[in-house]
Amino acid sequence: MTEVKTAVKISVAQAPELERALKTVLETEEKEIVVNMEDTIYMSSVGLRVFASIQKKINASGKTMVLKNVRPQMKEIFEVTGFVGVLSFE
Repeated sequence: MTEVKTAVKISVAQAPELERALKTVLETEEKEIVVNMEDTIYMSSVGLRVFASIQKKINASGKTMVLKNVRPQMKEIFEVTGFVGVLSFE
């Protein structure tokens, strides 16, 4: 298991760094990626796009990704946008 910690904000400025970090883990032999969102209090649609793109790659690779420590306001964004049925949460 490899853990990737997200920034306080996931917007246009931070999304490329998050995407790079997740893609780097995808290129390893690691089977499980844990995304620790404990510090994240804001996420734009760009952040959602990163998670959608990475989840698609993960599904194709047979690996798993779990989002943990998701704050209630962030979980609400995932629920409203329909991502709760696509992503895994702990």
